[in-house]
Amino acid sequence: MISYREKPPDEWIQMFTLPNITIEEPVEIDGVAMVSAHDARAQALAKRHKRFSMYLNRFTSEFGQQISPSLILVRADKFQQYRTVEALAGFRDAVAMATIPYAWAYVLRFENNHNIKYANWFSFYPWLVDAKYEGLVMQSMAQTGWHEVRAMKGQTNPGLSHMTLPEKSVDKAILKPLLERWVARFGSPNPSKKDTSLFRSLNMALSAAMLPGNVEVTIYDLGRAIALWVSAFEILTDSGTCDAVYKLLESTKWNLSDNTDAIYQPHKYKPGQPRRPLPVWLCGAMNHARNDFIHGNPIDSNRLIVAPGKRPLHLYTALLYRMALTAFLDLKPPPVIKKERESDYEAHWRTLHDYGWYQSNIEAAIATVMFTQEEYRAMRQGKIDQARIRSRHRPVT
Repeated sequence: MISYREKPPDEWIQMFTLPNITIEEPVEIDGVAMVSAHDARAQALAKRHKRFSMYLNRFTSEFGQQISPSLILVRADKFQQYRTVEALAGFRDAVAMATIPYAWAYVLRFENNHNIKYANWFSFYPWLVDAKYEGLVMQSMAQTGWHEVRAMKGQTNPGLSHMTLPEKSVDKAILKPLLERWVARFGSPNPSKKDTSLFRSLNMALSAAMLPGNVEVTIYDLGRAIALWVSAFEILTDSGTCDAVYKLLESTKWNLSDNTDAIYQPHKYKPGQPRRPLPVWLCGAMNHARNDFIHGNPIDSNRLIVAPGKRPLHLYTALLYRMALTAFLDLKPPPVIKKERESDYEAHWRTLHDYGWYQSNIEAAIATVMFTQEEYRAMRQGKIDQARIRSRHRPVT
């Protein structure tokens, strides 16, 4: 038997399989990578180990359509450092939270529902080829097992269409600092409290971002998901209080005036206190809903429909979380790197555009809560006056 410690240091080791997505461009840092099955590293493993090759080719949808999974690989010289489930799940969580909020921005802004907006797409498959590449092993909270590779009929999660994750669908402005903090958290024997809190929050956010139910989903499932999102926000703060989350959201730079005007009275507002901007009001609405659902307070069928646009509250949780991460990470534009034949001015504005494009979409999507879906669609099409609609909908208490 060859142990992982005896493998060549530049060899890559399969750690987890993600059957629901095919990632177009690898995401990697410090010897850990999320790649497609067609990546050169995965193909090198498949060439050396016929059962691993067989494994990669035995995944289909529930209707028998052949699909190509993605993998998390670790380079052999980094195996001992990053082998834990917590580290590898944290890597996956970072990629997921750079994808899911951005997907919701496209849902709310452009009514584009064909994207990866729930964390189930990032689920790990329970069966893996063993360390000797001889058979399949599985160990979960429910059971353990061993089987032959040739007998496996791997499939995607029922009810989830297998999807490609293109590079353009990943929020690179948030992914890079998340991965850097991942190295700081799991690559150090003594990680900081802040880095530990970040990945505890991402773990909670991943659970919150799962489908709240399948065909049997109820308003109580949606309320529970909101409660998990609120916890993910609170973990990012020292005190875990509602006001601490408010201050966190206010500490980052918002660019859209809809999100900066301090004209709202959020949850727990008291007469005489300063009014707060829209994102804080929205966060307060989530906190209030969390309390009602978790504590069994009376609710009706419209409990999660919020003014002024009569929008479902749960559609905005991931978007607001992205901005909480922006504040927590103290995200700033990257250094300007000039391209060939590019002026300083052109390089400056290109960098700001490339970095700011992601946040501008997130902010615009958050602001859609001010309008009904029909109003926002008409505004995008230039059929109604935006200023008139905005003035009609504000302020909110």
